[in-house]
Amino acid sequence: MFLNEKHIYQFSAISLGFTSVITQIILIREFLSAVSSNELVIGILLSNWMLLTGLGAYIGKFSSPNKTISIVILQVLMGVLPLVTVFSLSFFRNIIFTPGRMLSPFEIYYSSLILLTPFCIFSGFLFTWLSKKVSELLKKNLISEIYSFDAIGSIAGGLLFNFLLLFIFSTFDSLKIIFVINFILAVLFLLVLNKKTAAAITALTGLIIIVMIIPENIDKKALSYLYPNQEIIDYKETPFGKLTVTKVADQLNFYENGTTLFSTDNTIANEENIHYAMVQHSNPENILLVSGGISGTIKEILKYNINSLDYVEINPWIIKEGEKFTDNIVKNKKVRIINKDARLFLKNIDKKYDVAIINLPAPSNIEINRYYTYEFFEEMERRLTKNGVLSINLPPTANYTGAESVEIHSVIYSTLEKVFKNILIIPGGRNYFLASNGQLSYSISNLIESKQINTEYVNKYYIDDDQIKERGNQIINELSSKTEINRDFKPVASFLQWRYWLAHFNISGNIWIFIITIPVLVIVSRMNIINIGLFTTGLTSVSTEIILLISFQILYGYIYQMTGIIITIFMIGLAYGSFRFYKVLGTSFKTYYYVQFVTGVFTLLLPVAIFSLDSLSANGIIVHIIFVILVFVSGILTGTQFSIATKLSDGTLSAIAASSYSSEIIGSAFGALLISAVLIPVIGIFYTCFIIGILNFGVAYLIFAKYK
Repeated sequence: MFLNEKHIYQFSAISLGFTSVITQIILIREFLSAVSSNELVIGILLSNWMLLTGLGAYIGKFSSPNKTISIVILQVLMGVLPLVTVFSLSFFRNIIFTPGRMLSPFEIYYSSLILLTPFCIFSGFLFTWLSKKVSELLKKNLISEIYSFDAIGSIAGGLLFNFLLLFIFSTFDSLKIIFVINFILAVLFLLVLNKKTAAAITALTGLIIIVMIIPENIDKKALSYLYPNQEIIDYKETPFGKLTVTKVADQLNFYENGTTLFSTDNTIANEENIHYAMVQHSNPENILLVSGGISGTIKEILKYNINSLDYVEINPWIIKEGEKFTDNIVKNKKVRIINKDARLFLKNIDKKYDVAIINLPAPSNIEINRYYTYEFFEEMERRLTKNGVLSINLPPTANYTGAESVEIHSVIYSTLEKVFKNILIIPGGRNYFLASNGQLSYSISNLIESKQINTEYVNKYYIDDDQIKERGNQIINELSSKTEINRDFKPVASFLQWRYWLAHFNISGNIWIFIITIPVLVIVSRMNIINIGLFTTGLTSVSTEIILLISFQILYGYIYQMTGIIITIFMIGLAYGSFRFYKVLGTSFKTYYYVQFVTGVFTLLLPVAIFSLDSLSANGIIVHIIFVILVFVSGILTGTQFSIATKLSDGTLSAIAASSYSSEIIGSAFGALLISAVLIPVIGIFYTCFIIGILNFGVAYLIFAKYK
């Protein structure tokens, strides 16, 4: 047969990486749809993923990889568990927790821990099992080779998913492909290792039967559990997010990654979104609308005698869904639909607007936060006419926990004050911030009547101008002037949203930091200096990935597809570093020290490179190339350090594989949570990189001091 024992184990390692990366990407997407979309949730998920995988790798050192049945069972589990895990997420979300209720960080932590345990434990276990088996088979330390084959599989999985599966297949169709690949490998193990042809044929027949009985509409069935009492009208995996359209009575609800974008037939919200801002301008001719046009706001804007309306929606599939199910995408020569990130759009035009309406959710994550920053307000001010009006909105203070709500409103108000001369807050279903260098007025109903605009709610019969003014001034008087300014690379508003989330459950941010830090410090204290180096390398690598993802998100407004691409590029560098580059450098303690030191230098220089990209953001090709290079270099450093560490470590092969892999994974887990949820929101990207760089220098010094 063309396959021998060595080849089949190598294919298993490739399959492990392939399966893990696709499962991880899909689970992140599905988890955001099931829970909520913010950096802390992603950090918790990645942290648990890595911790459990590291635990599985550690358990694997006690395995005895002698029986064929072991690898056959493990391979089958790698195929079955992704399907079961993703479906379980949708099925149990509203059984265990009340539908629609916001989950606390601890609920997200323990539920994701339980959910991920089977797959992550077995995938980590399989890595150590394969490392030990192949090394024993060829009678030399081949841990780094298995590591690189795992990375090759991750590269293949990332490329396939991001450039093919995402556009052609649904979530569960992609998981079926994983299932088939792993099952076929299990069959090959039976044929190659035990020559059991009959058993292999039986297993293959079972595979065909299982695939045939998996329901075609399993994606829709899973979504029905996430959106109880709502009819699933349509769903679509897009490069920008998981888009779901549901129906309740005659109202359509549009969700992206589980976050409500807007609903149709909400007359009050549509009128407030538009008319509070539009009536402020004496003659609004050119209008900018960012998001939400499908809800019916376009029709409200067209009640004015405008010349043009530029409706910007980054995700073209939202427009397609709107055209399919609503009549709110108005076919009018005055309306121009732009499928592009609004900030990039503004950087590349010379047009000025009389009114700009930003119809987005609160800045609960860094992606949305970029529309509430000083940099965006400054750009917007340049694109407004002399008396142009900008409108943004936040959830009303009544829905927030006092102090946190006041802080968020204070930050946004203070940031607007740095750019605009006049600011009003109009209280309604949401709090509408109106900003302009011209005059603004609370006399909404009087202005509506004078302009003879036909409205159902925003008029003198339903709203009282004096009451609006009193409530608006009351909100402004409660705000603090001693706040930080919300910036692109220091997203203060996002961090305050996170604090509000914690405060809602009476959880202190300091307690959360204490909970995640103390256990890790205890674990690190028991490591030798080589594994401390790997821990630091793991922390640095995941931090670099997160920082680059966030930076890309700040510049371009989306990371949904870019997440997989960056992971794939990182894995290419990882494979090259672990399989080839370390051989060029050699495997001495001196080299180990140098790589740790260079990693520190790279991390310190990273923000310099990122901030320089801001001025080049309009030139997408150059920026994308630089991002690819930075991610690739990070992967090389990580892979090289891992391979050198495995060659320098003492002990049995299984012990080296387990301790090395788990040390790096634990560092990555700690970094994922600490960086995304604490350091970046609190101190910004520059100081985060500075701290990580200094940490690498400190560990490099310890290595040098011990082995000089």
